Amino acid sequence: MAQTVGGILMTDSKFSALTTPDNVPKKAAAKSADDYDDSEERDGEEGDFVTPSLGEAGAGGVACGGGHAYKGMVEYASASCKGHMYTPGLFKMLTDERTRQMGQSVYGDRSRLLAALQRYRDGGTLTIGVIGASIAAGQGAFDAPAFPYWANLILQAQLPNNIGRFKLNNGAVPGTSSQYMSTCHNVHVPHDADIVVLEYAVSDEEMPMPHMNNQVRRPYERLIRKLLNYPRRPAVILMHAYRWFQQQTEYTGQFWTSSERQHMEFGLYYQLPQLSVKSCCYHHMRTGKEGFQVKRPRADPHGKLQHENFVDAMLKGNAFYFDIVHPDGNTGHRVMGELLAQLVLDAWAQVSSGYNVTAEQIEHMYAPLPTPMLPNNQETSSSLCFIGPAFVKTVLNATGFEWINEGKTEQLPKWGYIADTPGAEINFLISTNTTGAAKGPEVVVEIGFLRSYETMGKFAVQCSEGCACRPFFVDGIHDQHTSQTFLHSFRVSQADRCVISVKVLSATSSGKHKVKLTGLMVTEDPDNQGFNNWAAWDWVSLASAKDPNGVFSISNIARRSMMEILRQDREALRQRYKALYGVDVFGTWAYGRAEEGRKV
Repeated sequence: MAQTVGGILMTDSKFSALTTPDNVPKKAAAKSADDYDDSEERDGEEGDFVTPSLGEAGAGGVACGGGHAYKGMVEYASASCKGHMYTPGLFKMLTDERTRQMGQSVYGDRSRLLAALQRYRDGGTLTIGVIGASIAAGQGAFDAPAFPYWANLILQAQLPNNIGRFKLNNGAVPGTSSQYMSTCHNVHVPHDADIVVLEYAVSDEEMPMPHMNNQVRRPYERLIRKLLNYPRRPAVILMHAYRWFQQQTEYTGQFWTSSERQHMEFGLYYQLPQLSVKSCCYHHMRTGKEGFQVKRPRADPHGKLQHENFVDAMLKGNAFYFDIVHPDGNTGHRVMGELLAQLVLDAWAQVSSGYNVTAEQIEHMYAPLPTPMLPNNQETSSSLCFIGPAFVKTVLNATGFEWINEGKTEQLPKWGYIADTPGAEINFLISTNTTGAAKGPEVVVEIGFLRSYETMGKFAVQCSEGCACRPFFVDGIHDQHTSQTFLHSFRVSQADRCVISVKVLSATSSGKHKVKLTGLMVTEDPDNQGFNNWAAWDWVSLASAKDPNGVFSISNIARRSMMEILRQDREALRQRYKALYGVDVFGTWAYGRAEEGRKV
């Protein structure tokens, strides 16, 4: 008797193929995982993939005779079986095969990855989500793509019939950590994701204490667990970026700096595939290989390119880093994109040669996750982040508040619940019951609101049903000549049904009463601090409002806005160095060696 699990048709304890549209042929049964041996003969040029014989029919139901060989899977791909041939595109890798192989630092369990590519092979869609901080968001990719888009370019060139079937969503946000994403993953990762890539090795704190079981690592584990339980049971891939240049010069070029070691423990525990920049490229950096040079970044200490004396002409395509933190788009970002693309293409080569995931693999994919590695770190199944369309869904009732877009252009929407009459009230229904908050009865809730220098009023916030919190008042006026979203944190008791009420007051500092609310967010641990990244909150509010499903994509952010955020990041880093050393020594030691700081 047949049944469908996870989109795959199971017959007699074997999963033969995905359910597909009528115009897409079902695939013939192939060798199972127990019979498959990728150590069998490999022949031909770099990137070859040779499978054992599939008998009379190939993966497309086409009679092919003997085995099926893929010559140069990435570069100029071809196949011995006509039924397998597809247009490979003209993308040529910057890295060689060995470098890409070394970048796959942990093989992990690839059942989910194979299942995702099998669904695609059999007529389904393939959605990749990328989340992370400034590197994944594209800082350093000044005049070339960020690594998610390099991967997208390669996969667009390699995967057949991908128009309307393949998409990549980059939900990364600069200046954030995995703690934020653990709460707001639902706004950044498509609900139908097949593959999710996490990039936090540089942005997350390297050695928080106490060891492992702390407020930095606990949200990271919960994030992994939440993603693994997404509806399509996506493959979760850890992408470990690497930072060569360190704030303390004696650590510059050290192999072991970053959060990668501790993040790797979670990857091992949950058997996740892992990609590592230092695993593939550290020795290239040490030897000064072209494209991996680390004598200095491409940009100067102010984040600007140096065109005089052909400095940038010599650095572009040679320096691995754009600045002291972020890889350059032409080199470092490209290498990371190639690592990700190769991992996906390895799985594609396997399933397009006729491999089908087994019943046992599917059963494992949908089995309950193991108990958390860290004690009392169970994830919640409730949504905790309400921005954009997700915020609208929390409204229980409203009097005098309206969902209004104050953006001046279609490209820059500024949605929020707005009222300008005293007595206007709005009630939001959320859950504050989080299984991760085992240490105490309360969690932290943050409400986003607009502050400006004119027309803003005051409002009161209270927990009116199902939960308890201390009532408070907020004034939307400040003395800075700007309009900016702020986040106010308050502690709330845990409850499945928590109604938070906001009411516009008669008292005012400006003579007006305007109140604008932009979202709510709930933390899982009582010890966690508030998010307090107002600029990132604005980004997410803006971009998620532009997506019909309310999913944030960095591509929906205005370039000028992003560049301003990055400029502020660089300046903040510069001021930190000056405070530490008393003088502006950024330009002398930030490149790692003082005597080489001014050399090309």
